Amino acid sequence: MAFIRQKFAFSHPIFGRSTKEKLSRPYTNSVYYLWWEFLRRNDDYMKCCKSGGKGKLKSLYMDFGDVFVVDFKTWWQTNDKGASLFAEEHLPEFAIITESSQVYQNEEIIYLRVPLSLPKRYLMREFQSVLDRNHQGRAGIRTNKHSTSKYPISGHIDMDALDKCLRVYDMKKQNPKMYLWEVAQKCKITKTKQYVLNDGSESPSAISDKKLILANTASRLLKKAEKIIAGTGIGEFPVLK
Repeated sequence: MAFIRQKFAFSHPIFGRSTKEKLSRPYTNSVYYLWWEFLRRNDDYMKCCKSGGKGKLKSLYMDFGDVFVVDFKTWWQTNDKGASLFAEEHLPEFAIITESSQVYQNEEIIYLRVPLSLPKRYLMREFQSVLDRNHQGRAGIRTNKHSTSKYPISGHIDMDALDKCLRVYDMKKQNPKMYLWEVAQKCKITKTKQYVLNDGSESPSAISDKKLILANTASRLLKKAEKIIAGTGIGEFPVLK
């Protein structure tokens, strides 16, 4: 019995008809979409694209192409771009092993001895127990330990944090004169109780404290965004150190 083999280490973008599954996992919630978005903020890569792929990032351009002239869906699907950059090596199908030549040496695969004389319900419980102990994957979480893709995702992925970094970066870029505390408040990156109120209900010291917290938060996210953007220029994502 075959199953759909894992093709990506993380949840891939979903396009098409609006089924319940696709509504719960829009393509903007994919880490690969965020990689594309951060790459589009890289000034060196933008210059490379404008020059037709010339310059120090020409090898990256050969793989990613011009990310500024098409939308994400078109970019991902044209010539199977997304799969060529991020797909993982296919693992063998779920099957009964009948000879030693079918044994696949890979630490992502385990082999079980199943005595069929035992009750099916018992065997199902045992199989579930084995999965629980050995399969740590959840939706949107990497399930393979070692990536085989051309451009593997590096490190821990926090989609919410990455999205905040991107929003803060864009807000500051579009409003260079805006105070950092205002950027944080506009982007809604902190708890509502930390927002500065303009209704006269707060003391000057309380307002000052809130502005400091907001500014520090925005500054931290802005620095992370800049590191991530720089990392896309060397084909790595997300670079946080």
